[in-house]
Amino acid sequence: MKVTVKVPATSANLGPGFDCLGMSLGLYNFVTVETAEHSVPLHVEVSGSGAEQIPKDERNLVFRAFSELYRRAGAPVPAVRIRQENRIPLARGLGSSAAAICAGLIAANRMLSDRFSQEELLCIAAEIEGHPDNVAAALYGGLCISYRVDEGVKCRRIEMPREIEVLLLIPDFTLETKSARAVLPASLPLQDVTFNLGRVALFVSAIDGHRLDELRAGMEDRVHQPYRTCLIPGFEEIREAALAAGAHGVAISGAGPSILVFTSDRKEAVKRALSLCTRALPIHYEVMDIRPDSYGATVLPDQRRPLIVQKFGGSSVADPDRIRNVARRIIHTADQGNDVVVVVSAMGKTTDCLIQLAKAVSPDPGRREMDMLLSTGEQVSIALLSMAIEAMGKKAVSLNGAQVGILTDDVHTKAKIKHIHTCRIRKTLEEGAIVIVAGFQGVTGTGDITTLGRGGSDTTAVALAAALGADLCEIYTDVDGVYTADPRVVPSARKVDILSHDEMSEMASMGAKVLQLRSVEFARKYGVKLVVRSSFSDSPGTTIQEGGNVMEDVIIRGVTSSADEVKMVVEGVPDVPGMAARIFGDLAKRNVKIDMIIQAMKREAVNDIAFCVAREDAEAAREVLESTARDIGAQGVHVEDNVAKVSVIGAGISQDVSVTAAVFSALAEAGINIDMISTSGIRISCIISRDRVEDAVRALHRRFCE
Repeated sequence: MKVTVKVPATSANLGPGFDCLGMSLGLYNFVTVETAEHSVPLHVEVSGSGAEQIPKDERNLVFRAFSELYRRAGAPVPAVRIRQENRIPLARGLGSSAAAICAGLIAANRMLSDRFSQEELLCIAAEIEGHPDNVAAALYGGLCISYRVDEGVKCRRIEMPREIEVLLLIPDFTLETKSARAVLPASLPLQDVTFNLGRVALFVSAIDGHRLDELRAGMEDRVHQPYRTCLIPGFEEIREAALAAGAHGVAISGAGPSILVFTSDRKEAVKRALSLCTRALPIHYEVMDIRPDSYGATVLPDQRRPLIVQKFGGSSVADPDRIRNVARRIIHTADQGNDVVVVVSAMGKTTDCLIQLAKAVSPDPGRREMDMLLSTGEQVSIALLSMAIEAMGKKAVSLNGAQVGILTDDVHTKAKIKHIHTCRIRKTLEEGAIVIVAGFQGVTGTGDITTLGRGGSDTTAVALAAALGADLCEIYTDVDGVYTADPRVVPSARKVDILSHDEMSEMASMGAKVLQLRSVEFARKYGVKLVVRSSFSDSPGTTIQEGGNVMEDVIIRGVTSSADEVKMVVEGVPDVPGMAARIFGDLAKRNVKIDMIIQAMKREAVNDIAFCVAREDAEAAREVLESTARDIGAQGVHVEDNVAKVSVIGAGISQDVSVTAAVFSALAEAGINIDMISTSGIRISCIISRDRVEDAVRALHRRFCE
């Protein structure tokens, strides 16, 4: 048997978090452990960093951890061949020993058929390492808060903000942990301890809440860094240069001597400042540009099969016959040599029925309880689909969002995915099963069930495809692709064969209901290839992928519309700085999304501010705006719900002024008045009367698509 483990570098003692905060970094060692038939119990090969210093006998740390797990399992240690490809520098404060320990434990656990849980591995790793912060981050990824309890070690994981990037400064000298600990005092003043307690709380809160402006203060420390800077020439100069250039924070990585710098949009300026600073130092520093790691140590497949994620909507699984049809399609995909992960929505109109039930017992049901209720619909679907697949002779395992490990924020009914643990899915695939996942749902860090909003199963599917590195994500629905317009409104609408992520994103945001906007944004960010297909035919569908073959020619892809808009006008807003910030800040606190903002100048130093919100957010928006208007001295709030949005979408629109004129001309010839206008590089949108929206779609489709 052969197991290959990819394990990340880690930065422990992060800022003020001495021996309790660690984060995972996108720098990896690769360790392969293979059982051997020869009589020699151990053969070790090491390449890369530390190849000459790392023991090749029983003292090898990978082998020591590997053997320890076998000992605890009560099993004889097999003869093994270990190959280490090391990219994490030794004795630089980057968790090289934790990486070796975790690699040995994970390889042994896989050979022992995953007998030990992740929590048990953490306790054993911390016991071998002597402290938990590095090994926790290496195992779990992200930012880890580790703490000891009577039964061992526990860990709370927090996802690092996606905008955070790391500049890692690695000097050309080593520093042993023993030496770095020797300079620490035996006791500390009470005021320094209380200072650090506050800074640890602030740092964790800033990371969890994505408040990057609080990181500088949150990374201040009085417990270990002030005593260790004497061992790291240039630390203070590097810290001052990085912060002056716009870095969010600077810390010694682990026990040192490497230095970690948090940046985001000012990264290039910080890199230039660090380059100038380090040139003047007597010590050479290598500057590495990396990202935080989100997944921790993972087992790599020996011979990877293609992985396809398939999503089936509610209409595709609306009754037993359709469920069996979907099962046959899934089995056909698996029989072609693919690993298959399936995401399923609730059957037919189940979600609507559950909403009606909730409103029958409560006029204003709480959002948390709505999530508890609505998440049950998908659990029915996944169980029935798994049963159908099993009845046809294939192994299938159904998992809800919590069982998969889809971690979200705590915004009930509109939660956003923060992280997906892929270990259970990968293990189930390796066991030869088809994995059936409940779409639309996740779980918070405290265990509360959440839902992702309407169309959230699309987002579940694309997020899983991104996290698993899938080769393809197929979205099955009741139409055979994306059309130039809604065929129910425009019978002559044509199916589009290929769209870019940008084009599909605009179409989804402007009312095309074939894909949820958030799912397309996920696909664009992580480069996931999508195909929209019908579950009732073998049509090839519409492919959505990065880029496109368009140069500078304007290509109109389609005309979309949305009647789910409500226009809001805050009238008589005082014309002074900060009014718009207050209005939209208050709306943001209620998670109300805004579109098409227009500010109109009036006499007597007041303005009207008009914008659109989704119909489902209209009541919440009205409540917020009426309160805010009173506070800022505005004259009132006007709401118009007889509006709709119509959009023309295509690459290169902004480069051709004739397209804009043609949009307005087509609407004028149809006698349709325009209320509001907005544009982007590939879109022109107009707010019009809701009564005329279908006329507008037909008029624009005739002008641009026929």
